[in-house]
Order: sequence, then structure tokens, then C-alpha cells
Amino acid sequence: MIDRTRAGLAQMTYATGRARASRWPTPYFGDAYLRFGCFALLGYAVLGKGFAYLGVPPLFVGEILLLLGFVAWTRTRCVLATFVPVQNQILAGLMVLIVIRAAPDIGIYGLDTIRDSMLVFYGLFAFFVTALLLEQPHRIDVLVARYASFAWLYGLIGGPLFLLAKYTNDAVPKWPWSGTPMFEIRPGEASVHVAGATIFVLLGLRKVSLPWVLALLFGLALLTPSRGGMLACLVPSLLAAVVGRQMRKIVRIMLLCLVFFGLMAVLGIKQIGPPNPDGSHREIGLEQIVDNVNSILGESKSANLDDTKTWRLHWWQRIKDYTLHGPYFWTGKGLGINLSVVDGISNARSDNPLRSPHNVNMTFLARTGVPGVSLWILLLATWFGRLLWDVVQARRRGDIDQSNVLLWIVAYGLAFVIDASFDVALEGPMLGIWFWCLFGFGIAASMIYRMPYERPAPGSARRSFAFDALSGAAK
Repeated sequence: MIDRTRAGLAQMTYATGRARASRWPTPYFGDAYLRFGCFALLGYAVLGKGFAYLGVPPLFVGEILLLLGFVAWTRTRCVLATFVPVQNQILAGLMVLIVIRAAPDIGIYGLDTIRDSMLVFYGLFAFFVTALLLEQPHRIDVLVARYASFAWLYGLIGGPLFLLAKYTNDAVPKWPWSGTPMFEIRPGEASVHVAGATIFVLLGLRKVSLPWVLALLFGLALLTPSRGGMLACLVPSLLAAVVGRQMRKIVRIMLLCLVFFGLMAVLGIKQIGPPNPDGSHREIGLEQIVDNVNSILGESKSANLDDTKTWRLHWWQRIKDYTLHGPYFWTGKGLGINLSVVDGISNARSDNPLRSPHNVNMTFLARTGVPGVSLWILLLATWFGRLLWDVVQARRRGDIDQSNVLLWIVAYGLAFVIDASFDVALEGPMLGIWFWCLFGFGIAASMIYRMPYERPAPGSARRSFAFDALSGAAK
């Protein structure tokens, strides 16, 4: 099965990919599923948590997408091929560990156990995406072209979307079965996607105008109050600029930022949006960025920053004490149990106590012990390592377009991981499904790039798999 799949990939010509990159191919379940998946990802990015509750309980859009994805996966004839990369093997092992760990808890905590398990089981989307792209590699062109349109749109509206959600939270209609607003965007969610759009443009994968860049800077300014969101934008963008040799562009953007923030200071614009529930109000601009950096590295002058930092560090230390140095080293405390309650965190509210320590690594450590967090770290290390190696190799061979696409995947994935280190991100479908789809996209792109076909000479008419889709998107 694997040999036949690889042979099929090797025989796939670039001419076929170019011919089909600008349109969806003939009707086919896998193509229809990809359309639905793109629609769902757009909904999660634009409507956030509100879109996640679209559906008929207990089948919401995420569950429907998961069930249909399983059907599409089994119809690809590439199921075994998805387990060839060691990264997917590690992910499968992590899933097995979660099943073993959740089995004794599901009878006690019920749906809460399943809910906590989705932190890993959204990873099924990685298998689905990998198989669908291996089956027909030209689908990569299609998806990159679709993302080019999404990047242009979200770069314009990402920051304002978060602000709109904050202003209209009480006025937005709510789903009757959950009480959740139909439109709810968190700053971390918007920041990750704005980062992805920024990196896509920074690497030259989409041409934009100066007004678009100014709108992007305004959106970034609106997201500066979030520490995790700020880092999720800044660090991956710098990585892409350095590895992709785009430092000139990043310097220009930084100069524009200084001018932009200077104008805001002159106009006295410091606060946009209603205050936080406790009455505090984080400002936007350079001063807020400095406060965020100081809070991450040490102490800031903003009490609301240091207060949230204190309880997180206190909680994380407790988790390390009872796992790394305590009785839960091998097992963790399990899935379904409310960690904030059993850990005795002082800010756990009685009406709606926190379930997560706002750090995906600490969540793995607390719930699955050292074996779980070790597999998680190994998974990330091998995924980033594999793609970065391909980025370097593609650049050495002169496949600059190929290298930039792979680098965008790496930097985008880093934005997800950074935000998940400061917030509840991958635990929910809004970012969880996005991350694992990107994970599978990266694995498939790497596998196809490494296929033993005749590689075109640099500068020739036959280019890397995303060239034509990107050329069309740049026009």
C-alpha cells in the first residue's frame, strides 16, 4: 500500500498540479471535505467560539468535521502512508497514552474526560490532511491559494474583529443550548492568525498594497495588550525574517510601527475597548509592549499583568512539585478532573472555575505526567526539526518558493505553540483544529517535497509545488 502510494506520488506531474491549482477538481468526496474544512476553519477564525457551537447538540461543527474527516481519510487509500513519518507515529503513541489514561476516569467525570482528551484527539485532523494531500499532491496548491485569500482578508480584519467582539459581547445573540455568544473572538486567536497572515506576506507569498500594511499595523496595535498574542506575532515573524532573509522588510515594518505608535501617542489614543471585568484597562501602543516584555522577563508597573502572572507561576510550580518531584510523576492527575479545584488555586471561581493552567505544556504534565509531556515535546521537536531541515535544503537547491512555503508553515505553527503557552488555545476547536490541520499540512508538504522524482533546475519552467498557486494569488 505504501509503495503504491509513493509510486503514485512520483508519477504525479507538475503540469497536472498547475492545471488544477486554480480550481477544485472533479467532484470527489475528499475535495468536498476540503471545501467544508476550509469553510469551517474560516468560521473558527472569524466567529471564534460562537462558530464552535454551531450545530445540533451533541453534534457541533467540530464533531461533524471529525466524523466526515474519518470517512474521507479511509477513502484515500493512503491510510498506511500517513503513519510513515515518525512525527505521526509519535502522535499516534500520544493518543494511545491518552486513551489508557482516560479509561479509568470516563466513568467518573463523563464528558469532561472526553473534553480534556480532545487536546490530543484533534490531532486526528493531522492524519486526515496528510492522507488527502498525499492522495492528490496538487491539493497543496489549491489550499495555499485559498490561504492567500484568507491572509489578505484576516490581515485587514483580525485586530478589529477582536475589538468588535469585546465591545458587543453583551449585545450579540447567544446560542439557546449553551448560552455562548454567536460571535466571540479572544485576543490570542486573532493574534495567531494575524501572525500567519503577516508571515505569509513577509515571505513574498502574497503581494499587498501600502493601505493593507497600514491596516495590518492598526490590527497589531489592537492586539498588543495580550502578552501571549504579542509574542505569537513577534517571535515567528522575526524567525521568518531571519531564515527567509527578509530583514529589510521587517526593518521597514518596524519603522512604520514607530511612526504609527508615535501618531497614536500624539493624538492621545491609549485605550480602545471597554475595561476588563475587574475594572482594569490595558493600553495599546509602545508603552504597553514594554510592560508586556517586562512582565514576561521580570516585573512590570501594571498590576493586572503581574497579578495574572503570579497565579500562573504559582499554579505551574504546584504542578511541577506533584509530578516532577511527587507521586504523579508517571500518571499525572488524569483527564476530566478540574485541576484548579484539586490544586487549590485561589482564583478558581466557584461558579465557573478554571480547568486549565493556561499553558499547554503544564496541562500535559498535570494530566498525563512526565510520559505525556515528554511525548508532546518530542512531537513538537521532531516536527519543527523536520520542516526546518527541508527549509534549509530547499533554499540550498534554489527552490526559494518551496522554502518560503515550508518556512511559513514552521513560523505559523510556532505562533500556535507560543499562544498555547500563555492561554487556553489548543484545548478548544477554535485553534486546536487549525493547529492540527497545519501540522498535517506540514507533514504532507515535507513528504511530497522529499519524493524521489526528477527535481527541476533552479529558474526553469517547472517549479516547486506551490509556485503557480502563489503566482496567481500575488496578482
